[in-house]
Amino acid sequence: MAPASVFVVEDEAIVAGDLRETLMGLGYSVAGTAKSGEAAVEQIEKLRPDLVLMDIHLAGSMDGIEAAGIVHSRFNTPVVYLTAYADTALLERARVTEPYGYLIKPYDDRMLQSTIEMALFKFKADEQVRDSEALVRGLVNLNREPVFILDQNTRILAINDALSRQRPLPDAAPEDVTLDYLATSGMISQQLLTAIQEHFTDTAPFRFEEEFGGRWIAHTITPLAGPGGRITRCAVQSFDITDIKKRELDLASLTQQLKGEKESLTLFAAMLDSMDDFVVATDMMGVVIYTNRAFGERFGYPAEEILKKPISLIKDPDDPFALDTNAFFVDKKRVWSGSVTLVTKFGIRIKALLKSTPVAVDRQNVCRVFVFRERMG
Repeated sequence: MAPASVFVVEDEAIVAGDLRETLMGLGYSVAGTAKSGEAAVEQIEKLRPDLVLMDIHLAGSMDGIEAAGIVHSRFNTPVVYLTAYADTALLERARVTEPYGYLIKPYDDRMLQSTIEMALFKFKADEQVRDSEALVRGLVNLNREPVFILDQNTRILAINDALSRQRPLPDAAPEDVTLDYLATSGMISQQLLTAIQEHFTDTAPFRFEEEFGGRWIAHTITPLAGPGGRITRCAVQSFDITDIKKRELDLASLTQQLKGEKESLTLFAAMLDSMDDFVVATDMMGVVIYTNRAFGERFGYPAEEILKKPISLIKDPDDPFALDTNAFFVDKKRVWSGSVTLVTKFGIRIKALLKSTPVAVDRQNVCRVFVFRERMG
């Protein structure tokens, strides 16, 4: 594994040289040195070191704090400050640049190494967090329905585009956006807020529906377990089901109608099963979709064996009557009748009279019904 590369920004040549030797002695690679903030920014952009040691006080128009701010924002490189004294106002100004550590001069080798290692470790951890957050944002944005994720302190961790388009987020930093804000801003209802609070630590997703903003919304609150199985986060997904709700009355009416039709179909099926003739229904390409009881008993085919098979399966191959796919394709509308020789599952030939009629729904043929009457003698 290659040693971490460190860039040194120090305007005193002797100090910079000594620091360079010390770093190399500790096993680090020195990417380069610079005496001014301007030179440091220019070289760091080219060299892209793993870490920058930045003296706060530099000669020239750009001090170390300004240079560190550019390095942090533009190159995302961790910075550790070097300073001869800890002035409160100065350190407060430096804090805004989000440094990864401070070294107060004079410092020893051990302190230098521990500060660098801690900075590198923290930076790597922060990178992993940022990658995870980016992944979460990417995943929630795959969903076209509103989704947001919050932690146990009700801080919003991620909001997908579908939700944020409904109402823009505030100008506050993301960590300041809370569940209460979503409710008070009208992004979610008070009922949803209460449901999240009550079901945050459930062991299974909680679902409910509500009318909100003139629409019907279905919510799913899914607890997310962290290390050790403890619930630390929660995902909330919402679906607009207004159209479904509007159809509920129609569906209730349709259900009643279907119930009546089912009863009629049951009666009709019973009538067909009481017939001695063999009844077979196919789709418009000749694939069997129904057989009555008499057919099953005479031909030896259980329903599961003959359904989805071509009706030509039961016709004697030597019989000239056409029941192949081509016949169904060419002659869709006429009533077929005649004599035909059929073959049972066991190879027994049956001579039968055939009548086949296409069945239409809304003037569109949807299936064909065959009635076979066995010719005796």
